[in-house]
Amino acid sequence: MKKKNSIAFIRKKLVKDNSIYVKELSVLLHVSERTVRRYIDELQLLGIATKFHGGVKLQKIELEPIINRTIDETKVIHIDSQKQKRDRKDVDKCALYILGSFNLDVVTEVERFPFVGETIKAISTNFFPGGKGANQAAAASELNDNVHFFVKVGDDSFGVTAETYFSTTKIGSYTLIKDPNAKTGNALVMVENSSGNNSIVIDLGANATITKAEILSDINNLQSAKIFLTQLENNIEATKFAIEIAKKSGCYVILNPAPYSDQIISHLPYVDLLIPNGTEAELISNIKIDSVISAQEAIKAIYNLGVKEIVMTLGDSGALYFNGTTMKHYKAMSASVVDTSGAGDAFTGSLAANLIEGKNIDEAIKFSIAYASLAVEKKGASSMPSRTSVAARLKKECM
Repeated sequence: MKKKNSIAFIRKKLVKDNSIYVKELSVLLHVSERTVRRYIDELQLLGIATKFHGGVKLQKIELEPIINRTIDETKVIHIDSQKQKRDRKDVDKCALYILGSFNLDVVTEVERFPFVGETIKAISTNFFPGGKGANQAAAASELNDNVHFFVKVGDDSFGVTAETYFSTTKIGSYTLIKDPNAKTGNALVMVENSSGNNSIVIDLGANATITKAEILSDINNLQSAKIFLTQLENNIEATKFAIEIAKKSGCYVILNPAPYSDQIISHLPYVDLLIPNGTEAELISNIKIDSVISAQEAIKAIYNLGVKEIVMTLGDSGALYFNGTTMKHYKAMSASVVDTSGAGDAFTGSLAANLIEGKNIDEAIKFSIAYASLAVEKKGASSMPSRTSVAARLKKECM
């Protein structure tokens, strides 16, 4: 077994069993005890494991020292934090906490994508609220009103648009950090008219400046949640910090690793459910995905990095699920495609909302595939379907 796979195996065993002995690992990996100790040293340097006499144990995340250290090291200057709540019961006890991004999407519809150096005319250009976090929050909130969203924007015109948008959505509550020293995130989205396929360039802006201290400012909401959902459009260090706190607080942690960064690999053992698309799965697993069979190989490799469950979205090839024992392929549902840019976010937000309601993973995936198939029939990544329309789509598919 290669070194990378051996270290991933040890990490997985630690997440499952909390501790393991060097002699046992030597037998399981078919390597010397000296080699095992070198692997353990690397895990200890990453802060994942701690050695004890004859073995190694998972590094426990002590929340209070982390919080105290972060408060000592981090200062928040000129930050305007706004906490908005809807008129509903138990508003401070959010079931689903989403840490995510807001981008103002500038969506241009074209007949086809231009070649390099070519100038073409657009069919239309529109502005839509977007960002993976905001889109997933919009999707989840169509299905569950107990969603809390944490987001950061700049003190500019796009930031005003964000505030207006959040005040009119179904999102149960949200914490909006407004930073006068940052620009609100934005995205340039090109949508091909004939296929609905898209090409996206994002400027993360304020999303990339979220700090640990800002995360801590909303810790009461985070610690009260049952499920924590995040993506990688925010500052990666703050995102990893939030994942640690969520896990320590007993949350079920869901990660949509988009846009992918290899800096998240160290925190995959803290993730209960990973939801990558095919491209992200290729980057994580280093396996080229060109069929369901190769997707199955990739999902197994990702599982060995310490994730408990994985749902891989495969576009018009559906989705693939794996938890170490069960492998299941779900077919996609037919749709009249208009814009695919919000499909993944619709799927992820819907899946989280269904899990909050107590549905099992099989039911949640089936519902979310139907949900995403409806989302691509609307323009704008934040345009999410209702529960009623999903029920009708599921009924139609069963006929």
